[in-house]
Parts: sequence; structure tokens; C-alpha cells
Amino acid sequence: MVRYRANLVLTRCVYLPGVGANLVFALVGTRQRLATKRANTRCAPAIAYSNRGCVLGELRLNAKPKTAVLYGGTSSESEISRLTGMAVMGTLQERGYDVVGIDVSGEFVRELRQNNVDVAFLALHGEFGEDGQIQAILTREGIPYTGSGVDASKLGMDKAASKCILAERGVPTPRFCLACVGDDLEAVAREAALLGYPLIAKPRCGGSSIGMSVVKRPAELDAAIAKSRAFEPDVLLEEFIDGRELTVGVMCGTPLPTVEIVCEGTYDYNNKYLAGRTQYHVNPSLQGAVARAVQDVGVATYRCLGCEGAARVDIRLDRAGRPWVLEINTIPGMTATSLLPKAAQAAGIEFPELCEMILTDALRRHRPVMGVQQTGDDVGEKRASA
Repeated sequence: MVRYRANLVLTRCVYLPGVGANLVFALVGTRQRLATKRANTRCAPAIAYSNRGCVLGELRLNAKPKTAVLYGGTSSESEISRLTGMAVMGTLQERGYDVVGIDVSGEFVRELRQNNVDVAFLALHGEFGEDGQIQAILTREGIPYTGSGVDASKLGMDKAASKCILAERGVPTPRFCLACVGDDLEAVAREAALLGYPLIAKPRCGGSSIGMSVVKRPAELDAAIAKSRAFEPDVLLEEFIDGRELTVGVMCGTPLPTVEIVCEGTYDYNNKYLAGRTQYHVNPSLQGAVARAVQDVGVATYRCLGCEGAARVDIRLDRAGRPWVLEINTIPGMTATSLLPKAAQAAGIEFPELCEMILTDALRRHRPVMGVQQTGDDVGEKRASA
């Protein structure tokens, strides 16, 4: 059995026997590259808070770039991806961009070349969207793209690898183990018992809460594992944190307002995407120190994994006011009910501006290619003095 879990105090990670090669690669090779990358690059554009909310520096583009919005695909989250893609496409077109929508389930590389695309806006979720594959292809093609790079995308998609990185860096995350194909179910049950019940069962690399279950007692474990395995072979069994559901959007290393999620029962797929099923409270009532701790772990997660652009960190706040990081979404949803746009709106950024900010960040990071220039001094300094 492949299993590893953070210890109780979460100051380091305890690796049990049989750690998989993929995890070793993630913890050794990828971490080395990410550390080097963070030491030598600066995520831009800078974002600063003021009485005008979250603001972006001035840009001067030679021309508005030809933009491809990539969406769809064949993952379990493809329908949500299409909703995100349609919303982003319409908004960018209204802002005067020359936009082409491309479903990556087809011959998308040929379409990118035929359309002479300058930049790609990634509206993809799940496999072949958030796992580094599309990022690697776009890098090979020399096309700038929104969001995190190849390595950070791989880590963000793999909940087990990212949780080990976070625990090693002192970012609190619930204890867990993995149930892999071929594992002895009795051994899995023993590992699950160490976590305690209730616990969460979910696909190792899935999103949108697809295939997730709350396992209240040992008799429910096998069925929960089977439910998750309908979507992918490896199942993450995670300690359940009783408390409040929070999320923190991060733009280029700066947190957006925290959002609390309140729903009947578990925050599952239906509660996420069916209108009226869930209430969202932006800037929820939290004590000052707790509010800061929630945002701090959100930013720490973003930085530990080497993320860029826009991301969203999902957090549970326990009854003692301690935040626990569940996962990071390196391509957050951008639908009418999505959380990042809600947080941005509370910071004074409407949806059209948010889409353009995300696109602008990609252009700025690739400004030698796109001819993007920033005018004036550092954005934060300039806006703070405005």
C-alpha cells in the first residue's frame, strides 16, 4: 500500500513504507525546481489593496492580443469547464479582444496554429487542464498562457503530493492516507482507523467534489472507495475537520477577501453548481487573528507550490479557530456561482476586469514575447500613493 500522512503537529511529514515513485519525484525533483524558480522570479502584476480595492498597474500593449480560450476536454469536469469558457469568451469579446474558443477535446494544437494565437486563457478543469499537460504543450508551442506553470500545476492537481509539501513546510493540512488499486482493503481499513471517523474519501486528483464521500463509520468505507474509483484509481482518505468551510482566492501572491460557504450537508457537486443550494458570505465574521491566519495559510499554500496568476485555496476552520488547507485550485472556476469572482467583486473587481487582469498577468510574465510594457513605478507603490 502507498501511504503517507502528516503527523499530528504537522511540522514535518511522516512517510510510511512504500512511498510511490511519483511522490518521490514530486517531493525531490519538483520541489528543487520550484524553490529555484521562486528565488529567481517575481510574480507580476503586483496587486495592492487600498480604499479602491484590489487594483492593477497600468499597461501599454502594442495591440490587443489574439486570445484563445481553451475549455472542454474529456475530464469529469468538462461541463463546468465549458461554462467557464463561455463566460470568459463573452467577457473578453465585450472588452474588445479578438477571441477564439477552442475545445481541447479536438485537434486544438492545429487550431492554435491556424488561428495564429498570441495568448491562451485556460478555462480548463481537471485532467488535461490543471495537471500540467496543457501547460507543457503551450510552453512547447511558445504560447503564453494564464495561471500556473507546469510543475505547480502538477503539484496542485495531485492532492497527496501537495499535502506532503505543505506539511513539510509547516502549512496545516489534515492527515491522510492513500488507497491505491491492488491494496489490501483490510490494510486500508487499518490506516483509515488511524485517521478516525468520520473521514473524507475523494479521488486523489479530481476536482469539483466529484466522487467525494463523507465516511461516517467503517462499514461505509468500501462503498466510498468504490465511488471515488469510478473516476480515478487512487483514492485519498483524509481526516475530517469539523468546522467551517472557507476559501481564499489569491491573485499573484495577494489574497482576495475570504469567502465562507454555508450549505445543507456536504459541499458536494450539486451544492457547488446548482443555484440556490449554497450561501456564500464574503468577508465572514472571524476574529482578527483568525481572519489573518486564514489568509496567511492561503498565501503560504500558493507560494509553497510555486503558483502564479489566479488560484483558490480551500480551507476548513476547526472549532478552535485553526485553519486547515484541503487543496489548491490552480484554475479556479469562473461561472456565475464561482467563488473567485465573488471574492474579486468584494475587492472592487467586477467580472470583466477580473478576466482582463488574469489575461494581463499572463502577458506581463511573457512580455518579451508580447511586447508588454509597464508604465511608471511598482504598482503597489503607485496605487498606495494615489
